[in-house]
Amino acid sequence: MDPKTLTFCFEGENLTLDLAQGMHFPRVSLRRCFPLSALDTNIIVRVPEADNENGKEIGMIADIKQLDEYSLQAVQRELRLHYVVPSILRIKSIREEFGFLYWSVDTDRGAKEFIMRDSVIGSTRKISAGRWLIIDINQTRYDVHDFEALDSQSQNLLRRYLLL
Repeated sequence: MDPKTLTFCFEGENLTLDLAQGMHFPRVSLRRCFPLSALDTNIIVRVPEADNENGKEIGMIADIKQLDEYSLQAVQRELRLHYVVPSILRIKSIREEFGFLYWSVDTDRGAKEFIMRDSVIGSTRKISAGRWLIIDINQTRYDVHDFEALDSQSQNLLRRYLLL
Protein backbone atom coordinates (compact mmCIF):
# COMPACT_ATOMS: atom_id res chain seq x y z
CA MET A 1 0.00 0.00 0.00
CA ASP A 2 1.29 3.45 -0.84
CA PRO A 3 1.43 5.44 2.45
CA LYS A 4 0.80 8.69 0.57
CA THR A 5 -2.68 7.43 -0.45
CA LEU A 6 -3.76 6.35 3.07
CA THR A 7 -5.54 8.31 5.78
CA PHE A 8 -5.89 6.75 9.23
CA CYS A 9 -7.89 8.25 12.08
CA PHE A 10 -9.84 7.20 15.16
CA GLU A 11 -13.60 7.29 15.28
CA GLY A 12 -14.29 6.58 18.93
CA GLU A 13 -12.09 3.60 19.75
CA ASN A 14 -11.95 2.28 16.16
CA LEU A 15 -9.05 2.95 13.83
CA THR A 16 -10.46 3.81 10.41
CA LEU A 17 -8.81 3.88 7.00
CA ASP A 18 -9.66 5.95 3.94
CA LEU A 19 -8.01 5.20 0.60
CA ALA A 20 -7.40 7.85 -2.06
CA GLN A 21 -9.66 5.86 -4.42
CA GLY A 22 -12.63 6.68 -2.15
CA MET A 23 -12.85 3.42 -0.21
CA HIS A 24 -13.62 3.72 3.51
CA PHE A 25 -12.93 1.02 6.13
CA PRO A 26 -14.74 1.84 9.40
CA ARG A 27 -12.53 -0.50 11.42
CA VAL A 28 -9.04 -1.83 10.71
CA SER A 29 -6.43 -3.59 12.80
CA LEU A 30 -2.66 -3.40 12.45
CA ARG A 31 0.00 -6.04 13.13
CA ARG A 32 3.76 -5.93 12.85
CA CYS A 33 5.40 -8.63 10.74
CA PHE A 34 8.52 -8.35 12.95
CA PRO A 35 7.27 -7.02 16.32
CA LEU A 36 10.67 -7.05 18.03
CA SER A 37 13.06 -5.90 15.37
CA ALA A 38 11.09 -3.77 12.87
CA LEU A 39 8.73 -1.47 14.74
CA ASP A 40 7.86 0.94 11.93
CA THR A 41 8.10 -1.26 8.85
CA ASN A 42 6.10 -4.09 7.30
CA ILE A 43 2.79 -3.34 9.03
CA ILE A 44 -0.14 -5.52 7.99
CA VAL A 45 -3.55 -3.82 7.65
CA ARG A 46 -6.59 -6.05 8.21
CA VAL A 47 -10.35 -5.69 8.21
CA PRO A 48 -11.89 -7.75 11.03
CA GLU A 49 -14.60 -10.20 10.08
CA ALA A 50 -17.56 -11.00 12.33
CA ASP A 51 -16.51 -14.59 13.09
CA ASN A 52 -12.77 -14.19 12.67
CA GLU A 53 -11.11 -11.38 14.63
CA ASN A 54 -7.92 -11.81 12.56
CA GLY A 55 -9.94 -10.79 9.55
CA LYS A 56 -8.94 -10.31 5.97
CA GLU A 57 -5.65 -8.71 5.03
CA ILE A 58 -6.07 -5.69 2.78
CA GLY A 59 -2.44 -4.74 2.45
CA MET A 60 0.89 -3.92 4.03
CA ILE A 61 2.59 -0.62 4.76
CA ALA A 62 6.33 -0.81 4.05
CA ASP A 63 7.21 2.15 6.30
CA ILE A 64 4.73 4.06 8.48
CA LYS A 65 7.04 7.06 8.65
CA GLN A 66 5.94 7.87 5.10
CA LEU A 67 2.37 8.53 6.33
CA ASP A 68 1.14 12.09 6.90
CA GLU A 69 1.65 13.29 10.49
CA TYR A 70 -1.99 12.83 11.56
CA SER A 71 -2.16 9.27 10.18
CA LEU A 72 1.23 8.42 11.67
CA GLN A 73 0.03 9.45 15.14
CA ALA A 74 -3.12 7.33 14.79
CA VAL A 75 -1.14 4.29 13.60
CA GLN A 76 1.42 4.65 16.40
CA ARG A 77 -1.38 4.91 18.95
CA GLU A 78 -3.01 1.72 17.64
CA LEU A 79 0.28 -0.18 17.66
CA ARG A 80 1.06 0.98 21.23
CA LEU A 81 -2.32 -0.35 22.35
CA HIS A 82 -1.65 -3.78 20.86
CA TYR A 83 2.06 -4.14 21.65
CA VAL A 84 2.47 -3.33 25.33
CA VAL A 85 5.99 -4.34 26.38
CA PRO A 86 7.30 -2.47 29.42
CA SER A 87 11.00 -1.53 29.21
CA ILE A 88 13.05 -2.33 32.29
CA LEU A 89 14.94 0.77 33.40
CA ARG A 90 16.35 -0.56 36.69
CA ILE A 91 16.39 -3.88 38.51
CA LYS A 92 15.89 -3.37 42.25
CA SER A 93 16.21 -7.05 43.16
CA ILE A 94 15.98 -10.62 41.95
CA ARG A 95 15.54 -13.40 44.47
CA GLU A 96 15.60 -17.11 43.80
CA GLU A 97 13.24 -19.46 45.60
CA PHE A 98 11.92 -22.97 44.82
CA GLY A 99 12.85 -22.86 41.14
CA PHE A 100 11.48 -19.37 40.49
CA LEU A 101 13.03 -15.93 40.16
CA TYR A 102 11.14 -13.08 41.84
CA TRP A 103 11.90 -9.76 40.13
CA SER A 104 11.35 -6.23 41.43
CA VAL A 105 11.98 -3.64 38.70
CA ASP A 106 11.32 -0.10 37.61
CA THR A 107 9.94 0.15 34.06
CA ASP A 108 8.85 2.93 31.75
CA ARG A 109 5.33 2.09 32.98
CA GLY A 110 6.16 2.24 36.71
CA ALA A 111 7.34 -0.22 39.35
CA LYS A 112 6.58 -3.88 38.58
CA GLU A 113 7.08 -7.21 40.27
CA PHE A 114 6.97 -10.46 38.35
CA ILE A 115 7.98 -14.10 38.58
CA MET A 116 9.79 -16.22 36.04
CA ARG A 117 11.08 -19.77 36.06
CA ASP A 118 14.74 -20.08 36.92
CA SER A 119 15.29 -21.98 33.68
CA VAL A 120 16.14 -18.82 31.79
CA ILE A 121 16.69 -20.56 28.45
CA GLY A 122 12.94 -20.75 27.80
CA SER A 123 12.16 -17.37 29.37
CA THR A 124 14.61 -15.03 27.67
CA ARG A 125 15.39 -14.02 24.11
CA LYS A 126 18.38 -12.07 22.88
CA ILE A 127 16.96 -9.59 20.37
CA SER A 128 20.24 -7.91 19.43
CA ALA A 129 23.54 -6.97 21.04
CA GLY A 130 22.64 -5.68 24.50
CA ARG A 131 18.88 -6.09 24.05
CA TRP A 132 16.92 -8.82 25.83
CA LEU A 133 13.30 -9.90 26.06
CA ILE A 134 12.32 -11.42 29.42
CA ILE A 135 9.11 -13.47 29.68
CA ASP A 136 7.42 -14.08 33.05
CA ILE A 137 5.30 -17.08 34.05
CA ASN A 138 2.15 -15.35 32.73
CA GLN A 139 3.79 -14.78 29.32
CA THR A 140 4.06 -11.03 29.97
CA ARG A 141 7.08 -9.66 28.15
CA TYR A 142 9.59 -7.14 29.46
CA ASP A 143 12.25 -5.45 27.35
CA VAL A 144 15.81 -4.68 28.42
CA HIS A 145 16.43 -2.27 25.58
CA ASP A 146 20.08 -1.44 26.26
CA PHE A 147 22.09 -3.51 28.76
CA GLU A 148 24.90 -0.94 28.83
CA ALA A 149 22.51 1.88 29.76
CA LEU A 150 21.45 0.11 32.97
CA ASP A 151 23.08 0.99 36.29
CA SER A 152 25.83 -1.34 37.56
CA GLN A 153 23.56 -3.14 40.08
CA SER A 154 21.05 -3.96 37.34
CA GLN A 155 23.82 -5.17 35.02
CA ASN A 156 25.30 -7.38 37.76
CA LEU A 157 21.91 -8.95 38.53
CA LEU A 158 21.28 -9.67 34.84
CA ARG A 159 24.72 -11.23 34.45
CA ARG A 160 24.18 -13.40 37.51
CA TYR A 161 20.65 -14.63 36.81
CA LEU A 162 20.57 -14.66 33.02
CA LEU A 163 24.04 -16.14 32.81
CA LEU A 164 25.35 -13.40 30.53
